[in-house]
Amino acid sequence: MQAIYYNYYPNFLYVNQYTFSRKWIYPVNRIPFSLLRYIVKGSADFILNGEHYDVKKDDVFYIPQGSELACTAKEDFTFISIRFIDSIQLQSAAMLQELWNIPTGINYSDKPEMYEWFHHIWQSAISKNNYKMLEIRGYLNLICASLAQRAVASENRDDNKQEKAEVEEDQVDLNSFCDIKTLQLKAEKTSIKNDPRITALLDYIISHPDENFNSTQLCKMADVSESTLRRLFKIQTGKTIYEYVLETKMNNAARRLLITADTIETIAYDLGYESPSYFSKCFKSNFGVSPKEYRKLAHES
Repeated sequence: MQAIYYNYYPNFLYVNQYTFSRKWIYPVNRIPFSLLRYIVKGSADFILNGEHYDVKKDDVFYIPQGSELACTAKEDFTFISIRFIDSIQLQSAAMLQELWNIPTGINYSDKPEMYEWFHHIWQSAISKNNYKMLEIRGYLNLICASLAQRAVASENRDDNKQEKAEVEEDQVDLNSFCDIKTLQLKAEKTSIKNDPRITALLDYIISHPDENFNSTQLCKMADVSESTLRRLFKIQTGKTIYEYVLETKMNNAARRLLITADTIETIAYDLGYESPSYFSKCFKSNFGVSPKEYRKLAHES
């Protein structure tokens, strides 16, 4: 659990600001990436996995990857939408909820910085400066950290209320303090010492998505045995080497499908796939939709 907290980050894909009239309707669709939406103006009915949510100005709405989403505007409606992929995915795709119990919607009318962070990401994305990805990633991390901080604060308040009630009733159960949420919070605060050899490998893999790595090559680069490499790699990333390399390629492909007009064949070849059909098969296995469907759905949402 500690490695998961330490190595998780939101992998930015795309951001834009959208304005719709009160007649706007978005039909039910499965979302192949995660979304964070800041409601700038107006209100709407969001239907997430069959449950209705009344969203309004200054709400931040979290839509986990794989969710079924439908929307209906109640009035003229504007929001900033950030698309991202979790760097780590467990059985549950809702990683922000899995790790920090972040709720689906939180109102930030008391914290104007939240809108500024969303707005900065959008403005950075449409700028031409060569450091915009640094800004985008920084602000996106701030947004997620703020959501987690508020969720933990709310949870602590609820825990304090519950503890006080139990003390008053003289029915305190000490075992209740050892539940999974408490363990998660403890793990979050625990510092992790990464192995610099593995960190260097991760940096190299991320910066070379076109290469097809094998254990022999990576062992030579890290100057460790294959068994040591597998063990350290799993500890630090929570993944096997194959899983991490594949995820790096798929995240790179997803981003290019969103922000470029490159053909699927070009993206496949650029990422080291000799067969575009095999690339598409891997992509669908990872995201649940084909590259073509992913690009189409991204533009529609």
